[in-house]
Amino acid sequence: MTLPRAVFFDLDNTLVHRNASIDLYALQFWHDFGHSIGSGGAEQAAEVIKRCDNGGYLPADSPYGSIKQAVSHGLQTEIAWRLPVTQEALLAHWERYNAVCTAAMPGAAEAVAGLQAQGGRIGVISNGSHRTRLEKVERLPFASAIELTVSSESAGVKKPDAAIFRAAAEALGVESGECWYVGDHPLNDVIGAAGAGMTPVWLSGFHPWPAEMPPPSRQISSLAQLAERLA
Repeated sequence: MTLPRAVFFDLDNTLVHRNASIDLYALQFWHDFGHSIGSGGAEQAAEVIKRCDNGGYLPADSPYGSIKQAVSHGLQTEIAWRLPVTQEALLAHWERYNAVCTAAMPGAAEAVAGLQAQGGRIGVISNGSHRTRLEKVERLPFASAIELTVSSESAGVKKPDAAIFRAAAEALGVESGECWYVGDHPLNDVIGAAGAGMTPVWLSGFHPWPAEMPPPSRQISSLAQLAERLA
């Protein structure tokens, strides 16, 4: 296999396991608010958050402008509070701890180590605020291997726009055609990266592949498979 000079990864549900991270956040939430709640525990909080979070993508008909608004409203209205709490307090707590509570995707460390061992350079391209992207990356056990983190906020453009992929490649000093991009979202990650000239690798299991789109040329169901291909 001809290895790329660089591999860029998506963050949530690629290097970061979003639901496992929510489980960590729910523990922090229960630690800070449990005294004001009648029952349910961290498990109920995690269930509410995951439903409102919807895998990090608001439904098209959502009345909320952001994930944090949906989550804070859900926690305020779906939890059995003994003492009153404001949505503003819940939103502030989510903003403070959401990115801090980060769980790595199974197989991510092995995939990154395999790339490093063969001289591959590693970066992240992710939609979202630059602060939270950096906070999540910093808490990954292999953070030191990630040379570059490009957010939609820092780039001024969002995936699937090809410009964000090209900007990341240029910042790392490589050509887009010399890069792979690994991500879970068919449009934002696979089509976006391909449009920039990168070789996309679809991580299945989180978003269904649209029937109207041609099947992906490279597909894995876990990052462990990526590590195996690099071995």
